[in-house]
Amino acid sequence: MTSHKQVCLAVTLFLFSTFSHSIPLEPVYVEKAFSLSDEDSNANKWTMFQNPSPSDYPVFESSGLIHTPFGTIDPLYSELPVGPWQKTGLNEPYDKRLHIVQSHDSDLQSLEDSLRFLGIDIIDQIPDNSVVISLSEEYSTRGFEPIQNLPQVRWVGSIPSMWKISQSLFSLLGTTDSLIDLDVTPSPTNSQEENADLIREINELEGILHQFSYCDMHLCQISSAESLLITSLAADYRVLRIEPGQVISIHNSNASLISGADYARTISGTNLTGTGEVIGISDTGLDVDHGDFQGRLRSPIFNLFGPDNSGADSNSGHGTHVTSTLLGDGSGDSNATGIVPQATFHFYQLEVDSSGILARWGSLYEMFEHSHLNDAYIHTNSWGSDNLVGDYTSDSRSIDWFTNDYPEFLVIFSAGDMGDSGVSSPSTAKNALSVGASTTGAFDSESMGQVSNESSSGPTSDGRIKPDLVAPGVMICSARAQEADLAVGGDCSNSLHSDDSTPKYMTLSGSSMATPVVAGASAMARQFLREEVGISTPSSDLIRALLVNGAEDIGEQDVPNHKEGWGQLNISNSLFPQSNGENLSVFYDQERQLMPGHSFIYTFEVSGENGLDATLAWNDREGSASADQNASRLVNNLDLIVTSPNGDEFNGNNFANGFSQSSGQNDQLNNLERIRIPSTQPGIWTIQVGHSGGYSQKFSLVLSANAEERQEADLTIVPNSIFSSNTSPLKGDTISMQLSWINQAAASTGGYSISLHDVTDGTDIGTYSMPSLGGGGIETYSIYHSFSTTGLHLVRLTLDYLSEVDELNDENAGVNNNVFDLQFNVTEIGVRITPLMEDGSHPSDFQESESAKNRNLNPSLASWANFQLELLNEGTSEITVDLLYSPLQIVDDFGILNTPLDEWSRTLSEPAPWVLSPFGESGDRVVISLNLTDEDADLESRFALPGFFVTDLTLFDKMSPTISHSVRLSVDVDRVEGLFTVPAGTGGLGAEPNQFALFTISVKNIGNGPTEYSISCETEDRWIVHVGSSQSSEVTIGPLSRLQFVPVPIRVKVPPSSSGLFAGATNQVTCVTISVNDPTLFTTETAIVEVLESQIFSTILSDSNGIEFGPVAISDSRAVLNGETVTTVLSITNKGNIPLDFEVRALSSSNTWPIQVFFLNEDPPAGEETTIDVALNPGDESRIIIRTIVPLAAEKGETNTITVKTTLGDNIVTNATVLEVREITTLDVQSDDVFSIALGRDGNANILLHNSGNVPLLIDLTMGTLPDGWSGGFLTGKTFSMDMNRDSVISIGLQLPSGTAAGTLSEKVPVIIESTSPSLSKETITVEMEVTVLPSIWIDVQFDAVNLQGLTEGKESTFTLQAHNLGNTASGVWLDYEELKGWSIQLDPKNLDDLSPGEHVEITVTITPRQSAEDGLSQITIHANSTTEEGQVSVTESSLSIDVSKSKSSNKGGISGLFEALGLPAWTISILFFLAIAGIVSLGIRTRQEFQPVGADEELIPRGSALQAGTRDERRAAALDTSTTGDVVTGEVSKSEIQDTLQSMVPTLPTHQVPEGALPLPLTGLPDGWTMDQWVAYGHLWWEQNGP
Repeated sequence: MTSHKQVCLAVTLFLFSTFSHSIPLEPVYVEKAFSLSDEDSNANKWTMFQNPSPSDYPVFESSGLIHTPFGTIDPLYSELPVGPWQKTGLNEPYDKRLHIVQSHDSDLQSLEDSLRFLGIDIIDQIPDNSVVISLSEEYSTRGFEPIQNLPQVRWVGSIPSMWKISQSLFSLLGTTDSLIDLDVTPSPTNSQEENADLIREINELEGILHQFSYCDMHLCQISSAESLLITSLAADYRVLRIEPGQVISIHNSNASLISGADYARTISGTNLTGTGEVIGISDTGLDVDHGDFQGRLRSPIFNLFGPDNSGADSNSGHGTHVTSTLLGDGSGDSNATGIVPQATFHFYQLEVDSSGILARWGSLYEMFEHSHLNDAYIHTNSWGSDNLVGDYTSDSRSIDWFTNDYPEFLVIFSAGDMGDSGVSSPSTAKNALSVGASTTGAFDSESMGQVSNESSSGPTSDGRIKPDLVAPGVMICSARAQEADLAVGGDCSNSLHSDDSTPKYMTLSGSSMATPVVAGASAMARQFLREEVGISTPSSDLIRALLVNGAEDIGEQDVPNHKEGWGQLNISNSLFPQSNGENLSVFYDQERQLMPGHSFIYTFEVSGENGLDATLAWNDREGSASADQNASRLVNNLDLIVTSPNGDEFNGNNFANGFSQSSGQNDQLNNLERIRIPSTQPGIWTIQVGHSGGYSQKFSLVLSANAEERQEADLTIVPNSIFSSNTSPLKGDTISMQLSWINQAAASTGGYSISLHDVTDGTDIGTYSMPSLGGGGIETYSIYHSFSTTGLHLVRLTLDYLSEVDELNDENAGVNNNVFDLQFNVTEIGVRITPLMEDGSHPSDFQESESAKNRNLNPSLASWANFQLELLNEGTSEITVDLLYSPLQIVDDFGILNTPLDEWSRTLSEPAPWVLSPFGESGDRVVISLNLTDEDADLESRFALPGFFVTDLTLFDKMSPTISHSVRLSVDVDRVEGLFTVPAGTGGLGAEPNQFALFTISVKNIGNGPTEYSISCETEDRWIVHVGSSQSSEVTIGPLSRLQFVPVPIRVKVPPSSSGLFAGATNQVTCVTISVNDPTLFTTETAIVEVLESQIFSTILSDSNGIEFGPVAISDSRAVLNGETVTTVLSITNKGNIPLDFEVRALSSSNTWPIQVFFLNEDPPAGEETTIDVALNPGDESRIIIRTIVPLAAEKGETNTITVKTTLGDNIVTNATVLEVREITTLDVQSDDVFSIALGRDGNANILLHNSGNVPLLIDLTMGTLPDGWSGGFLTGKTFSMDMNRDSVISIGLQLPSGTAAGTLSEKVPVIIESTSPSLSKETITVEMEVTVLPSIWIDVQFDAVNLQGLTEGKESTFTLQAHNLGNTASGVWLDYEELKGWSIQLDPKNLDDLSPGEHVEITVTITPRQSAEDGLSQITIHANSTTEEGQVSVTESSLSIDVSKSKSSNKGGISGLFEALGLPAWTISILFFLAIAGIVSLGIRTRQEFQPVGADEELIPRGSALQAGTRDERRAAALDTSTTGDVVTGEVSKSEIQDTLQSMVPTLPTHQVPEGALPLPLTGLPDGWTMDQWVAYGHLWWEQNGP
């Protein structure tokens, strides 16, 4: 047997294959750079990207499509498909409160910002570019007009209720006989009260429409629900999604893990053992006493998300094995040391001990939040769902939601062990690291460097790459739980548990085993990034990018593919990359955020040709679980583009043969993109990370290459680089222009020059020298200018026009971002409009002129602004003038004009037009007032929205409109903060121990813009406080739109009774609400919480083994036998804060079943006792035994309900369990599990059955479908009975077709075993038996029949044989024959050196009969033999017999000669003679019998016949009587009739035709249950066992 040390070697080769020596690590904290060694110029260096340049990036236009669950449509041209709502009982097709908003393009950030201004939050995303919102009842009644008027909105409509229901539930809708578990996702916008009401309403239906439910803020799990409940939930606006409850299972084909951190520490030269890392693990259970975890489990096993209260790993031992692979310290065997043996952890158990079934209560969001609150940053999960394979489920969405909220938290899931059936949910989540299993070669398993056949392969339903990575997961040696009764792993160590019999370590295989390997590598990477690189909180997407960037393409060069994803984990290549023996530098970035339509460009210089690896990853927003599963779930679409010095562009994830290609489209599916270039061209390379659609998004980028980042400057223009308040001046008027630009790179520019040029006139306005501008700096410059000619003038600003700065982007490199143009419309002097100062005076200078055009508005004091305008005629004749004005618009941060959300009106003090006298005369001017008012504002309840608003006014001569003058007026509405809080529910505030006291603080935004508020609460004695829906004492709410009112629940948890608090104790809670925008604005509220008296107690009913019973209505009855003593245990716990006195009474529904009640560890009473008194102090527990005896006379099927009533005052708690005298139908199955077959021979395997129940069983066997060419059957009967405690052996035979390759086949032989009890209950067990094909040589000789009879004496005859190798191993062949007297035989060739599998060779056979050859038929026997000895491989040889005869010759005459001429021997005459004599004798006897008279009556009567009774005459009459009742027959009976009658009375055996070459059948025909095909294949085995 291979030693378990080989496992360690295999793991280290997989994980750290690029290093062969230790490299000392010394941190260098210079610009966040890290180098392995200052002395080694070729050492790895880690550096954060310093110098990316921002740039624009194209945003995808919306396709206009919505990918609904019922098809893809454009809502402008087709109605939304609503699904079969009428057939399911819904009253109407649409949800009145949930609605879809479709965006014009893929920039969803601006849409989200606009919706937030309206106080609306986005709760889901539907591809393409649509979002789901929830509106209040009041808002819904007002219609969609405010939303539809948003510039980003293309379409708005209500969401159909049927979209919420998973299509896998449709078949159950409307049925009444089906129950199903449900996962229900509440709407994220539900208030605390709405969620509480939803949960309460679901709980009230318990026992009516479902049996049990468990709900939190993110998920409601409902057990055994009727279909009517699905319809009811779909119509509820508080529900977002309804799916079938997930059936989760551990992921293992022979469940197992892996270790090997010793080699990691050796290769890294530092202590990468997980020190300081906390890891969350959720699995079956944990053997906490296993020495490999000593002192590192941070808290008792968490049961709050598991199905029972036991943390034991009592079934498969899966959780213990997984945990030890991750972080076991190898105390029992150093070869089984985990990846990070110094990491600490906490554990969540998910297994029902009594059944081994996995179950989880609560959402993944809640579980991961709990894990994070307990200091974990990595959480590993070696389990998944067996249903909804490949789909993006509510669990997948929960993972993405949480990791987007907490980007530092890494979630890892196993992909599953379903082969090509698909990856399991929730490893389909975008932000989860999904792991498959690769081979190790350990313990004679498949050689390393391949993906395990059982490992699940992708893609996901929407086409994404999953799994992300594979890691060693086959035959891994790790810890075995001592209590694991059903552990199936093989021994891999001599170390034993304390019982000196149970192995301490075992091997298991599967993606479950590979997942903790990746979790350990993630912890190593995180520790490295913290301690060596100096990143205090590495983001999870940085770790994902880092692991993928170093992954190794195994097998064929074909990553990414759906078996291995991006390849096999190689942590050393991730942390210390090498190429051609040279260490590469590593650059990273996790600090930046992108808006849609923007990008960052990283520039670096590559030396050498060592290749390049770049990986981009980001924690995407949660996608929709309701939309079409085939539509992309990507919300924020980032792109990775690498450009080489010669201009070749490589797009992320565009691969062929394992490497990036310089063509193809951008990836629009995955939130991880990689570029892998095997050989790089020296020179300047760039990496661009662009954002083509979605919301703002942070990202992480990793680059490994022999490179240095370029430190250059980059001057660039910005929106409004030329700004003027008057772009329509009069000729000769002086206007100001403000010039602005930035240096968007890191390096300083040095001195440079700018120019301002009038392109229309071809004149320079001016050139200006500028001082050096530092990295990230902003520069402004103001000039004054007047135009001497009218018309349109294009003014151009050019930065660094003398090319004095070496820039990343300018006219010589990259994109020219140094030029900005602005157009001015210069008009002739004739009319002039002049805004006056607020006091009505004329502006005296340019600055006052600019000031007069603007009004500053405090919205808390006014909602309007007034301008006084002088309209002046500067001409020499009377004119009539009019005034045009543009709609009031708001200027955004980029200088773009948009329609304001509020409606503004304009009012003039005098109506137009106006008649003006010539300039200088009275009446040449008029002063009017313009009032701009926010009509939606109200000083008492609704302030004007803040912003910079502008409107353009144009004064023109009505008779000559080209004579005009324009000015721009602006209103700057201040941002006003406001905060008002009101506490509610603080009077009489209190709670019982371990319960929450609830009050609310209502927060109102009395400012005029969206505002976030921070609320923090604490108590005097540090009691737990939850603010809002979080589990934290501090939370930020909002942004709240103006005047939005939000009640925030405050929950204060009173400590448990075990803390010693007495009833009546109090504690003060203080809550401070602070404006995030203005920390000086805050309020303080206080409340007093009282500890209330608690009489809470719990009662749990269990059996003697501690297995708890559920509610009697849904629990199975307990099977008992006659005469059995049955023990039931009642556990009572005082969870209150005062002493409690109980009375416990046990009742039996049948008075023939006696009851005894007594305390545990006390002797039972002498007789029947049904009542006992129990006194418990706070926190104490008592266990009471209830014992009954099953009467011997009880009949099968009889039931007895044991009811236990626990009484405390007026409170009575009833527990019950049902005992049933019933059959136990347990069939134990053991099998060889494998056929070992040599080709050309039959393979046999056995299955052992044992009836361990209490009734006989009828066994029926069925062979499942076999692959083409396979033949198999049962060598024993197919149907038989088994008494109690009896064993049976099923023998199975199997034949395989020729040429089958050696090794273990992926196909299996399915054997279906059905057992039927006397009550006709049936159970089915399927045993899948592996088939191992041995190396085989099968030599077969075949002969095409030719006539070889009557051959001429002395003349050669030739025919051809074929020698075939039907096996799977090449072999030499030699042929011989058995000598035949009188015949000459020659074979050509006689020896064959090498005959490959599937090949055949023709053999020429020459035969010649000599004179000495005997007459008649003879046989020539030819043997085909292998030159390989039997011991090396299995050898099957063959022989062939051929009938031959020579031509006959004779010199005899007479009858003898005549016979020989006819081909008959001479002795034929003797036979004919004897036959003639026999015929004559027979004829004489028959003639005598026919004509001899009857001599005695008895001769007609058979001996012993009843006709011999009576007198002689009576007997003769009876014998001659031929009459019948009914029909009349002839009185004579012929001899043929008598003969036929006698023949029919003789019993005959059935006859069966058997194919040629098959053995004859038994006298009784085919054995019971056999087919003729099975008889042809295995008949010889039947005769061997049942021969005569």
